[in-house]
Amino acid sequence: MTIQENWALSTARIEEYLQGLGEVREIAASRYQVGGCEILLQPAAESRVGSYSFPRTLVSFSGEAEAVTRFHRQFMIRFLTLGG
Repeated sequence: MTIQENWALSTARIEEYLQGLGEVREIAASRYQVGGCEILLQPAAESRVGSYSFPRTLVSFSGEAEAVTRFHRQFMIRFLTLGG
């Protein structure tokens, strides 16, 4: 199973989050693994709204369906809250 999303977050901010989780390990540059889920981070072109610009990162979650669903949910909760 693969879920691919374009987030208005910098790659560095997502990597900081992933590296702070004890269960996640970095397997290559911008590639992480947690259980049966692999996360790939790809910087994308910034988006602009008027004079504001926003970083963009293409985030891919792939692997076993249950593991992908579980970690994707955790990721969404983290970055869709005010503390994200």
